[in-house]
Amino acid sequence: MVLSLTSSTLTNNTHQRFYTKAELARLINVYNRAVMPIEWLVQYWQRAAKTTLPFLTNRKVAVQQMFDGKILYRRHGGKGLPDRIGWIEINSAADILKWARLHTYSFHPHLNGDRDLWFVMDIDGRIEKAFPLVQIAAYEMSRLLSGKTIKHLVKFSGNRGFHFLWSLGKTAPNWLSLRKRVRSWARELEKVLQAKYKGKFYHLIPKTDPIIVTSSTDKKHKKSILIDEQIIHKNGMIRSPYSIHPKTGLVSAPLRTNEILSFKPEQARPERVRIQKIGLPVNP
Repeated sequence: MVLSLTSSTLTNNTHQRFYTKAELARLINVYNRAVMPIEWLVQYWQRAAKTTLPFLTNRKVAVQQMFDGKILYRRHGGKGLPDRIGWIEINSAADILKWARLHTYSFHPHLNGDRDLWFVMDIDGRIEKAFPLVQIAAYEMSRLLSGKTIKHLVKFSGNRGFHFLWSLGKTAPNWLSLRKRVRSWARELEKVLQAKYKGKFYHLIPKTDPIIVTSSTDKKHKKSILIDEQIIHKNGMIRSPYSIHPKTGLVSAPLRTNEILSFKPEQARPERVRIQKIGLPVNP
């Protein structure tokens, strides 16, 4: 339903209020933006739904919606939504499109699914100027993992960093052990960056600070590159491949290792992204 300027009143069962034409126009504009599907967003998800679907099935999902410029993070369904009660579940491309018509930009599957457990790393720059350094860190982390014969999916986060993702198979989660693994690889990466790129990183980062930190609560080293171990927990989740970051409007697009250093964020605009079928590597 689309409201139009055909009346000077908005009414419910118990109250009627008269509005000026300007007030009514503003209210109707907000209402229509909130309830009407965003055409380009629905068209994008019509292209991307089938490719993203395998990353969403058989696990709890959260969604990021945006209404009138405000981002809403939703874990559970509700009245009038595709999932009326409980956790949000995605079982088909049609489910994705239902949420897309409700202004859903991004889908966030839980790490611990019904059929497997995921390992994730999020390499992020906490200041805008750090992106070229984040690219170097992500590139070297990908090389480090490949050197350990760890198959991995790497993708642009949609904002200021990169995500690493793979399946651990069907196994019980030991969150403390997985966090310990993040810290261990972060220390190895620190040594690589100190040896090969020290000048580049310390051009931006204070020379007394580490290049890499692993806690988002670390306020002391605000310019260090973050590999956040705290996203690994019982209800932890990650933005799915090909989801759109609602703040930037950029796609969380998968990349090859040799594409990381040359990648430009504008390549992740929805109209420019090529949707390609991808699989999730398994490292039991």
